[in-house]
Amino acid sequence: MSSPVPVVGLGGLCLSTDFSDAESEADRDTLSCGLDSESTTSPPAGLLPPFPAQILPNLYLGSARDSANLESLAKLGIRYILNVTPNLPNLFEKNGDFHYKQIPISDHWSQNLSQFFPEAIAFIDEALSQNCGVLVHCLAGVSRSVTVTVAYLMQKLNLSLNDAYDLVKRKKSNISPNFNFMGQLLDFERSLRLGEKRSGGRGSGGPESTVSDPPSFFTTPTSDGVFELDPT
Repeated sequence: MSSPVPVVGLGGLCLSTDFSDAESEADRDTLSCGLDSESTTSPPAGLLPPFPAQILPNLYLGSARDSANLESLAKLGIRYILNVTPNLPNLFEKNGDFHYKQIPISDHWSQNLSQFFPEAIAFIDEALSQNCGVLVHCLAGVSRSVTVTVAYLMQKLNLSLNDAYDLVKRKKSNISPNFNFMGQLLDFERSLRLGEKRSGGRGSGGPESTVSDPPSFFTTPTSDGVFELDPT
């Protein structure tokens, strides 16, 4: 038996590299068939962790099904819902008890999710400043919503991409941002480091940055191949 290939960089990384827009197709199916639809890239139901996953106090990561569970939302004190899909409905928008923000992005390699990072981060901050729970969701809760959550942790907690990704994965094991979104997170990390250098460091940490250089390559648990990222 050959020895396993070591995972380099992002620990336990599982990427969705299917460019068929599977989750986006499931979004459209969900509109006609209800919220019981699952993405073709979703794991079997028996392997799903309890939803929604609490990432930080009052910050939850989940799926469309979680966003439709009024009892669970009330129990967790969730009053803010960040919907990272182009067409899933904001189910309780009219009852006045919830604040919604919708980011119209499909789970596809051509989509630029990073352009929405600032407003998504501001929305999460608003919820937390009001001591309210906030749910970040897409369809399956594995790609788009994960990308936004990781970006939030990177900026607000001054974490590297590696550390932010691993924090989310410890809370919710079945995460799988598509390869393009991971590239956007790497670019986001570079922009945070650049801003930090220009300002002479964040907080009380002094001029030295605590954000590590992003990895230039990594492997996935489902592939022996190494994906090389352009560092320029």
